[in-house]
Amino acid sequence: MQVILVYIKKIQYIPEQYHVMLAQFVSAVVFIAGLYFLARFTTWFCNRYLAKLVAKIHSARAFEAMKKNYFFTAVGVALAALVAINLHPVFISEQVDWIATLIVKLTGLFVMLSFSWFICTFLNTLNQLYGRNPNVPIKGLVQALKIVVYLVTGLFILSLLLGRKPMYIITGLSALAAVFSLIFKDPILGFVASIQLTTNKMIKIGDWITVDSAGADGNIVDISLLCVRVQNFDMTIVSVPNYDLVSKPFKNWSGMYEARARRVQRTMLIDVDTVKFLDKEMLARLKKIELLKDYLAQKEQEITMFNSAHNTQDSLLNGRHLTNIGTFRKYAELYLASRPYVVKDPNFTLMVRQLKQEAQGLPLEIYCFLNTTVWTEYEGYQSDIFDHLFSVLPEFGLYAYQPPSGRNIAQGIKQLSQK
Repeated sequence: MQVILVYIKKIQYIPEQYHVMLAQFVSAVVFIAGLYFLARFTTWFCNRYLAKLVAKIHSARAFEAMKKNYFFTAVGVALAALVAINLHPVFISEQVDWIATLIVKLTGLFVMLSFSWFICTFLNTLNQLYGRNPNVPIKGLVQALKIVVYLVTGLFILSLLLGRKPMYIITGLSALAAVFSLIFKDPILGFVASIQLTTNKMIKIGDWITVDSAGADGNIVDISLLCVRVQNFDMTIVSVPNYDLVSKPFKNWSGMYEARARRVQRTMLIDVDTVKFLDKEMLARLKKIELLKDYLAQKEQEITMFNSAHNTQDSLLNGRHLTNIGTFRKYAELYLASRPYVVKDPNFTLMVRQLKQEAQGLPLEIYCFLNTTVWTEYEGYQSDIFDHLFSVLPEFGLYAYQPPSGRNIAQGIKQLSQK
């Protein structure tokens, strides 16, 4: 500042009483401009040279995590903040109180926000590297530390702006905290929950969510401080408190849309009395089915070789034989794989399996994914699958189980009366 003051005094048209104030003002502007360009330079230097050094030392995964979370930029800004602390007394003096106070507060804000951002980017980098590690899951710890950083930063900023010590601010806030927690309980819970929902990217407008406890099953149309408004598929609107989405389980279907695939998981109840070994007549008939031709030829060869090697002609139970339900399971699996609307990616399971037997029969579960998320198309494809599978059950000697109806009883009585 003294250098600038010397030049200001040489200007004849400026009154002497304004020399110090003008010099202080120009010095403050130079300080802020210099700090800005210094921050630009340090961030450029860190992104260009420090990043290359880190890329050589650490793994590519760690480097990508740092780059994605702007770690090198945060380091550059923090370095500029350290320089600002040391250069501040050179440019700013106490001769003009209001300018000195303003610059001191602005510099303090810059330093605190810079270091807060640096710590948060470091924590975000750790979270990306180790947050999903099954052995050391640190995601919850990182989130807790970030909350602490936000609170401490907010406390120091408030202390700086009010010109009071942090302990004075804490004492005043603690007195009000009990009152506010009672009066504004719901807004506080909603505010905290909304921060958790948005920072963790749990929901966004347009997502399809299902909240059983609130009777919500539809698309999010609005996210406010206290609640999330969901438009159900029957066009009704349900308001779900934000806190409920944090404290209670809910289902977000956005992953389904991102994967562009929707799951089919339904069972067919098979009458157990119709389960049996394949006889020669049925085997010959099933060999004519294009989807089963290669499978049956291979299985028949394997079974013939096994039975011949173990001499199982004396008893049916001593050898290996095909069953109608096992053959149907394979047919259903091959049928699903042949459909153009069924996903064949290895990451998407496709199988037909038996579940635990129930009083209503033997459940045969169809599990696959369809390559559409459009509701009408999905239901149409799913119906086509089960239309076909139920229709071909008699070809395998199988029947779907269903409790007897009035028509079945009437037919039974009619048959008995005819005898």
